[in-house]
Amino acid sequence: MKFCETIFALAFTAPAFSAILPLPNSFPGHAVDIDNRTLDQIYAVARNETGELIVLWGGDGGCPDKSLCSLGRFADSNLAEISQGDPTIAAWKARFPDVKLNLTVDVSKYHDSRVNRQYQRNGDDGADIAVLQTLHDFGRWKREGRLYPYKPADWDNVYSAIKDPEGNFLGAFIYQFGDLIYNTDLLNETEVPSIFGELINPVWKSKLALTYPNDDDAITYLFSIIIENYGWEWFDTLLQQNIQWIRGTGQPADLISQTNTTRALSFTTNLNGAENLASKTPSDARVLWPQTGGIFTTTSRPESAKLFMSWLVSDEYQQQFVDTGSYTVRKDLESTSGSVWDDKVTPLTQFATFMENRDLVEWWRLQFETSIGTAQGLSPVLSEYGRRTTL
Repeated sequence: MKFCETIFALAFTAPAFSAILPLPNSFPGHAVDIDNRTLDQIYAVARNETGELIVLWGGDGGCPDKSLCSLGRFADSNLAEISQGDPTIAAWKARFPDVKLNLTVDVSKYHDSRVNRQYQRNGDDGADIAVLQTLHDFGRWKREGRLYPYKPADWDNVYSAIKDPEGNFLGAFIYQFGDLIYNTDLLNETEVPSIFGELINPVWKSKLALTYPNDDDAITYLFSIIIENYGWEWFDTLLQQNIQWIRGTGQPADLISQTNTTRALSFTTNLNGAENLASKTPSDARVLWPQTGGIFTTTSRPESAKLFMSWLVSDEYQQQFVDTGSYTVRKDLESTSGSVWDDKVTPLTQFATFMENRDLVEWWRLQFETSIGTAQGLSPVLSEYGRRTTL
């Protein structure tokens, strides 16, 4: 435990999110005014722009129809657009039919890799907007002058700690991992653990389906928090539970929702709409972060990009989180979950601090890889369990 404590002390000596959210004058740039236009007013201008608005959307899953999986300008990749983006695509099409949206879903670390390669090749980012989990990218992209400063009308309503003071990026919605997702056909809520320490009980042998902790930075961080609480002994014992390790965070829910499975529980996924899945929040660990978006300066559709970013933090889009009792990035919208800043498990900005320390991320990743091995299987965007459609 002493060694773990030392590692974490090194990780969190700087204020949370400070590496990503610098002081206003830390980087070259200029202040931008808030765009007080309504969505309809921006739309009236954006509809005159030509071509598709290309949005890179972090996530994982599968493409139910590859003929619909547009690759945008990444023509040399095997990237597949997938079903996790369908609700957003459908809502956009209904609201703004004259601005064609090309929203491609893939794991954030692959999106940023392609963007950086494209930029190195010809100075073009290959997309108009990125909305990703890889929070460390946005500070670097800002330093490189690759982000287009923009403050939508609801800018002041977004929590200050999850947006760049100069408008280069902002948290669009809040994601989490760590809730215990279980199959209600196999388990009652009273049987589901309340703390992660209980998962090493022999009763859970051969019942867990988990994402490789060395294949997703958010899961890496979640495991690191649990190990900080319980020590490496917990992890070593967990490995004896005959876990089914899976690539991607969408797949465990798809697997444990099957009618013919003995895998009943996961904490590295979220509810996917299956009627036989439920969730229980543990009392000892969880990961929260703002899925963050920004506009690339190389966009040729600036008004369409502004419309998309304005829409993401608008009442229209954010209401879905209020309706489902989820945390929101807006301080003026009330959810039954209350304010994210009152969450007793994990402060919202700690994940960003972790992500900025790439040496620490790599240290943890290799620790897990040493014990489990490299992640096996197809990319989650191509796998069988990623093909669940959400429409």
